[in-house]
Amino acid sequence: MNTVTIKNICDFLKSRNIEYQLLNDLPTTIMGFCPLNNLKDHSITWVRSNRKLSIEELNSYTDVLLFAEPGTDVENALFPVIFVEEVQRIFFRVTEWFFGELNPEKKVEGIEPTAIVKTSSIGSGVYVGHHSYISEQAAIGNHVSIMHNVTIDGKIEIGDNCFIESGTVIGACGFGYMTSEEGNREIVPHYAGVRIGKNVRIGANCTIIRGCLADTVIEDDVKIADLVCISHNDIVKKGAMITCGTVIAGSTTVGEGVWMAPGAVVSNGVEIGDDAYIGIGSVVPARIRKGKKVFGNPAKYI
Repeated sequence: MNTVTIKNICDFLKSRNIEYQLLNDLPTTIMGFCPLNNLKDHSITWVRSNRKLSIEELNSYTDVLLFAEPGTDVENALFPVIFVEEVQRIFFRVTEWFFGELNPEKKVEGIEPTAIVKTSSIGSGVYVGHHSYISEQAAIGNHVSIMHNVTIDGKIEIGDNCFIESGTVIGACGFGYMTSEEGNREIVPHYAGVRIGKNVRIGANCTIIRGCLADTVIEDDVKIADLVCISHNDIVKKGAMITCGTVIAGSTTVGEGVWMAPGAVVSNGVEIGDDAYIGIGSVVPARIRKGKKVFGNPAKYI
């Protein structure tokens, strides 16, 4: 494991033109990182200004370095503190620079021997994990990480710098039925595919359904957590954040920058305006206007 000093960290911040203020420039040797609720010696951690700190507890550890937002109360601190704006982002930039080899998501280019990759349309720097399947119709961009037991089946396009966590299925047929001449339930043909933009992250055990007559679309910079279902013909626009357990029925449009809290359910054909906020466990049966917050079952404006 790397050994890092405060000077190393300050030099890194200066090289990125990140403004900071150092309190208690003490000889400190950092060998790793930790959260505030599980402190360790020789570690770096971070805190927002609105969180109460136990200075006495931090003082009891050896060589702890704290990243903090300006305004954080650190009176009587016997350890070094680096004050920065955007503390979460800067903290993780530092940990990734000095300890990035510990990140389990940093996969090198390659296809694991148990994976089945039929497509010839695959970019550079791609990783495909064990027991994953990619059909011949799929097109995979550059620097895409596809973890283990992932199925990508049908006319699927995946842009550059995407990450797909284990167990996810992209291109499955959706739950769309019609009545046959004999009066039986018969699945509607799903002729289309799925188009995924750049810098998209899809969590574990998600299902992205292929379109019926038009593609299901996930635009650039969308982030999707675990156990999410996105149905046929949905359009999820740029930068939307969809958290765990969300279910989005078919032909729905999710606007740019939307936040969908855990367990949200959206009815089919609904339009959610840009920058809307859907509260935890909400059921959305109708259109949500741009920038509005809703909560409840049925979801109501708050």
